[in-house]
Amino acid sequence: MKIEGVTALVTGGSSGLGAATARALAAKGARVTILDRNAEAGSAVAAEIGGFFAPCDVADAENA
Repeated sequence: MKIEGVTALVTGGSSGLGAATARALAAKGARVTILDRNAEAGSAVAAEIGGFFAPCDVADAENA
């Protein structure tokens, strides 16, 4: 699968499996945006991978 140049949104990307997924996608050349409730951790992962962060709670229909 060609990942380079695609845009990816990773929910829960500030820690655990989400962060690992964001890192793996970025390493393969994807432009990654991390969506998470934890702004501090999400921003840190985004900065690490050269991506973006947006605060989001997917469990809250009005926020998502």
